[in-house]
Amino acid sequence: MKNKKSIFFLLPIVLLIWGGVLYQFSSFSNTDDATLNTSTDFNIKPFKLKERKLFSVNVNYRDPFLGKMYASQQASKTKSTSKIRKEPKPEETIVWPVILYKGIVSDTKDKIKIYMLIIDGKTCLMKKGQIENEVFLKDGDKESVYVKYKGNLNLIMLAE
Repeated sequence: MKNKKSIFFLLPIVLLIWGGVLYQFSSFSNTDDATLNTSTDFNIKPFKLKERKLFSVNVNYRDPFLGKMYASQQASKTKSTSKIRKEPKPEETIVWPVILYKGIVSDTKDKIKIYMLIIDGKTCLMKKGQIENEVFLKDGDKESVYVKYKGNLNLIMLAE
């Protein structure tokens, strides 16, 4: 009997709460005519920009970290013009050999893994740090290896 008394008491409270929640949702969906009466006339005033004043900062003071006086830009310009400019050398285009990665030959649990690479049609079994046909094997795992050729690093994925 005690449970029936609590149901009779709690059921109206729950219904009142849910009624309040549904009323709040329904009140948001109603559109009032007050929002439709907005005016579309705009008063646009041109924006006036003030002319900026130019200023310069005098930086002829001692550098607090180096303890030296500030070197002016004119002095540094004269030094740079007196040096001979070296023209940059055009970079050579590096033609990579055809490299295919076929997988790990040794057991994957071993510390030293042996990788199977095909370099220009020649099958090579390589360890990390080994060089074959100027191709350096830097690192690798089951799916890919990092190879270096003439200073350029490349990622080679597993070929099926």
